[in-house]
Amino acid sequence: MHKDKHLDSASRSRKRLLDLHDQERELVKVLASCRSLIKGSVYDLKTRCGKPSCACAQGERHSAIVLSWSQGGKTKLLTVQPGDLDRLIRLTGEYRSFRQARSKLVKLQKKLLSEVDKLETELREAPPQASRSSSGPDRI
Repeated sequence: MHKDKHLDSASRSRKRLLDLHDQERELVKVLASCRSLIKGSVYDLKTRCGKPSCACAQGERHSAIVLSWSQGGKTKLLTVQPGDLDRLIRLTGEYRSFRQARSKLVKLQKKLLSEVDKLETELREAPPQASRSSSGPDRI
């Protein structure tokens, strides 16, 4: 009875392990399908120029579409030209998707390793009892 319970538990672990492996394969496909990415975000930056007679001094700010990214611990900004806008939105979106898939993969691999350890524990048998002999090492 105990051995049957042991085998059932190992079977469930094998199934979970294979399911996790399938999930891992799907995430790797997502990562491998990316062709190009740009780290950063595209957004509408509203600023004031500082001239007292400008409309921005009364609240209507100047607007510029920018690409923002971090480099060397500093935020960098680049004004986006209208012809580049769609491409940059797509590439920064690809970057976010890539990073999300990577994060999921890291978490999944931790689960996978945990499941491998559980399976090992479930499959491990105790060492056989040794027979005593008059001299030399124990014999099985």
